[in-house]
Amino acid sequence: MRDGDGAFDALVLGAGPAGASAALRLQQLGHRVLLVERSAAWPRAQVGEALTPGVLNIVALLDANDALAAVPHVAHAGSRVLWRSRVPEQLSHAGSAIVDRASFDAALLTLAGRRGIELERPARLLNVAGTAGDWRVSLLCGAARSRAVRARFILDASGRCAAPGIACAPRLAAMWGEVDQSALAALAGTTQVEALQHGWLWAGCLPGRRYRLMLVCDPQAARQAGPAGPEARLRAACAASRLLRAAAGLPLLGAVQMCSATPYLAPDSWQDGRLKLGDAAFALDPVSSSGVEKAMRFSLQAAVALHTVLGNHSQASQALARHFFEGRLVEACARHAHWTEAYYGQAWCADQPFWQARAHCQAGGDGAGRPALLAALSTQRARLAGYQPPPLKPLAALDPALPLRLDRGAALVDLPCVVDDRVCLHTALDHPHLERPLAFLENEALFPHLARLAQPLPLAQLLAMLAAGMPGHKAQRIAAWLWQRGLLESVA
Repeated sequence: MRDGDGAFDALVLGAGPAGASAALRLQQLGHRVLLVERSAAWPRAQVGEALTPGVLNIVALLDANDALAAVPHVAHAGSRVLWRSRVPEQLSHAGSAIVDRASFDAALLTLAGRRGIELERPARLLNVAGTAGDWRVSLLCGAARSRAVRARFILDASGRCAAPGIACAPRLAAMWGEVDQSALAALAGTTQVEALQHGWLWAGCLPGRRYRLMLVCDPQAARQAGPAGPEARLRAACAASRLLRAAAGLPLLGAVQMCSATPYLAPDSWQDGRLKLGDAAFALDPVSSSGVEKAMRFSLQAAVALHTVLGNHSQASQALARHFFEGRLVEACARHAHWTEAYYGQAWCADQPFWQARAHCQAGGDGAGRPALLAALSTQRARLAGYQPPPLKPLAALDPALPLRLDRGAALVDLPCVVDDRVCLHTALDHPHLERPLAFLENEALFPHLARLAQPLPLAQLLAMLAAGMPGHKAQRIAAWLWQRGLLESVA
C-alpha cells in the first residue's frame, strides 16, 4: 500500500521481540511498516532474559548481529539442576546467554528505526474501522496528538490479554525477586533449577551483578497452602530448597513481582486482516526458557505468511497462508507441551499433585469458536505422544541388486512450505516413522523425485535420479537416511 503518507502494509502493535522481529522481517521483504508501542517508559523492565541458542539464527536472519553485540549479557556458565533425583546435576548450555531484556528490546527497536521502520511511542489504538486490506486506524500519540493511518494488515504483538484461550496446561503463576549477586558468591554465577513438591525454582545471574530468584507454582494451591503474599511464598520456597536455601533470608532489591505463566493458545490468532503474535497468540511453559526464541521465530513465520498474501490477493493464497500460520502455531504449542509433560514427569516428586496434573494433561478452555484448531492441537499432541523413533536399519543390509520402493506405510500429502520467502503447497512424505511430514531433507526437495518410487526402482537409478537435481553426495546421504528409517523397502 503506497498511496499516501499514512498508508502502511502492516501496522504492528507492540515493540517487544515478537513485534520488532515481525516488523524487521516485513521491512526486509519490501513492505512499509508502522510500529506502535504503548509504553511511555522505554526501555521497559521485562522478564524472559534467557536466550536459547536458536535465537542466534534468528538474529542472523534479521542481520541484527552488530546491533545486538553491545547488549549487556551474561554467558551461560551452566546449570545445577536438582530435578530427576535429590542429587544435583551439572549441565552445560553452549550458545545460551542471559541478557538485560530492557537493553535487548531497546536494541531491536533502535535497529528498526535505522532500517526505516516508522515508530510511534507512546501511542495507543483509539479506533479501528474499515475492512481487511483497508483498515483505518486512529492513534493517540503521546499525551494529545492524534494520527489517522491506513493499513492493509494489523499485527497484535501487545502481549497477554484477558480474553480466554485454549489452555495447553493447568494454570501456573511465576513470582520473582532479585538479590545482590555478591551475597551468593558460593553459587559461582551458575543457574540453579530445582523441583519442589509444589512447584519449581529457577535462579540465575543477570547483567549488573543481580541474581534473580523465581518460583513457578499453581496459583490457587499457593494461596491455600500459605503463607500469604508473593514475597513470603518465594522465601518459603527458597527455605525448603537444597540449592537456594542460602537465599531465603537475603534482602531483596525491590518488591517481589508476580504474573501468570499459564501456557495457552489464542484461537483467534488469524482473523481477516488481523494477526496475533508473541504472547498475544500463545504462551509456553517457562520451564524450557525458550519463550523469547519461539516468539521471535513465530513472528518470522507470520511475516512470510503475510508476505504471501500481500503478493497475491487470491482467496487460495490467503487460505494457504492461513493454513501455514495456524499450522506453525499449533506445532509450536504441541511440541512444547509434549516436551514439557515428559520433563515434568521426570521430577523426583512426580507423584505429587502439582506434577501429576502437568505430566498428564489435555488442551482445554475456550476453543468453541475454533473447534478445528483445538482438534488440530489435540491431534498433533497425540501424534507426538505416540511417536517412537524407529531403530535404524544397518546400511550393510541394503542390497544394491534389489530394487527399492517407498514403504507401504508411506503416504504423500500436501504440506504448506516456505520457498523463496513465500508459502507454497509442496508434496511431502508422511509415515509412522516420522514425527511430521517431510518435504525437504538437507535443504533439497524430496518431490517430485520420490514420486517415482511408487514402483520399484534400482538403487543406481534412484541415486542417478536424485543426483540430477542435487549434488551426488547429498543424493547418497538422502537415500541412506530414508533406507535406515524404514521409509524405503527392498523388493525381492
